[in-house]
Amino acid sequence: MGVANPHPRVYRIAAERVGATAERCLFIDDTEANITAARETGMAALRYRGLDELRITLAPLLNQ
Repeated sequence: MGVANPHPRVYRIAAERVGATAERCLFIDDTEANITAARETGMAALRYRGLDELRITLAPLLNQ
């Protein structure tokens, strides 16, 4: 890739590789620097703090 996390280019490349725009991606991580970098690219980003919180947060997106 030529760049390392948390460089914003990492997130743009990841989105490109799956055929999506950054705005259509959700990034989940437990590191604030990575969350910030993902948001700088236009991604929605969620800081992981535990499985229960993640399930609650994602439920509306997964229609559960």
